[in-house]
Amino acid sequence: MTGNSFDKRNFLFFLNKIYPPKFEDSLIGAFLRPSTWNAVARMVSTARRKNVFVQSVNKALLYVHVPFCGRLCTFCHCEKILLRRHSDIDVYIKALTRQMMVLAPIYKGMNTSLICFGGGTPSILNERHLTAILDGGDKAFPARDRKILFEANPSSWTASKLALLSSRGLYRLSIGVESLEEKVLKLVSRSQTKKKVLWCLHSARKAKVPHVNVDLIAGLPGQTIKGFINDLEFVINEGANIVHVYPYCKSSMKGLCGPGESFPMFFKRRDCMMKAAALILQGAGFRRKGLEAYTRNGEGDEDQEEVYLRLGAAVAAIGPSVLGQIPGAAFYRMGQVGSTADFTGVDACVQDVDYVMSHYAIFALMSELDEKLFFQRFGVTLDQHCGEGLRYLQQSGLVVFSRGIWKYFGEWEIRRIHEFVALSRVLFGEKILFRLRSRYIKEYDPRQDYSEGNALFMAYGNTWVMNLYYQMGH
Repeated sequence: MTGNSFDKRNFLFFLNKIYPPKFEDSLIGAFLRPSTWNAVARMVSTARRKNVFVQSVNKALLYVHVPFCGRLCTFCHCEKILLRRHSDIDVYIKALTRQMMVLAPIYKGMNTSLICFGGGTPSILNERHLTAILDGGDKAFPARDRKILFEANPSSWTASKLALLSSRGLYRLSIGVESLEEKVLKLVSRSQTKKKVLWCLHSARKAKVPHVNVDLIAGLPGQTIKGFINDLEFVINEGANIVHVYPYCKSSMKGLCGPGESFPMFFKRRDCMMKAAALILQGAGFRRKGLEAYTRNGEGDEDQEEVYLRLGAAVAAIGPSVLGQIPGAAFYRMGQVGSTADFTGVDACVQDVDYVMSHYAIFALMSELDEKLFFQRFGVTLDQHCGEGLRYLQQSGLVVFSRGIWKYFGEWEIRRIHEFVALSRVLFGEKILFRLRSRYIKEYDPRQDYSEGNALFMAYGNTWVMNLYYQMGH
């Protein structure tokens, strides 16, 4: 990449502004282009023939996205659509099962025993719908000991759905509670009762579901610190063995704050809730796992985001705007909600092993990036792959090196996280950065300072950044 070090630094901050950090795609999503499933299959086939790392990827998570919702909650960032006709579900499921057969050859030979339902609201499906999807999955991706991860909204969860999924291998039930305060639920357009939540927890325990997860959100409009703590203690006492605590985030500062609340007041309120959650859960015998999960037994937290992060498994993804990949081979995204439901169109790009190594290095740096482990995993030395980039981060004061270990250095606070997620992308290398600069030549103004101002302020509303903040520093 041409230009001096300030230009490179500024461009990295520019990328962070126009392409906010996510688990799933980091920078490679910027290279997605209209493609075909045959082209995706060729990408994978070529990589499997030529690369030892790709050959070692022998597991795949089957992710099924259900975009339909009975009502649209205001806090949700996921791809979703209001269900207007139940016949739409039948059309959608037929398309899903056809797409499974398209994906099956691409993931041939991989262990696909894990199937995850996300949404939207998967529990809006009835027993016939669920059976059709599971039967389609068994046909396209035969596996022993199928494990089902399922997200349920208490208002649409029933005993018969629990019984069906339990008989097919329900491994983790995630109950979207978010809050139990009636005034809060009303403000975020959520419909459920504490009594129904209690039944969900008790029935799952009675059915001996191995892992029962509850999702809570800290900082919702109108939510009090006392109310949040009461909700947390309630789900712990009633049998949840995994708890996900998400910081409430919105793309606009106005959307973050409750009635009559300033931004500093909001952040202080959310911060108190997230810190209280960590103390209470750890005191109850939970330990941190991943970015927002706390688990009593260290298991059951597999989900699509964790798989993307670990890069030890592939993701066979079906549904609107979902991201699928085989690390080191291909990366793809399906169409958005509202597009045709046959999933014939796809955006895709090659995901080479250089990208995988960089992705791994960036996330490992947050705890420790071990030179020996890196070489064992990829067969390439860390210095050969991204030594120049690591030294750039070291000169920037963001990482330190000692006895074969590279790791993040300094206090883990918002400004530093903002700097790290921007500058760490230097590890993707000159080739990718040059391609990005060519692509964004019209949008990027080298005379503008992209490191400060609104971009930094918006970090407080970025879910990924805030999860890092609360995981690493608090």
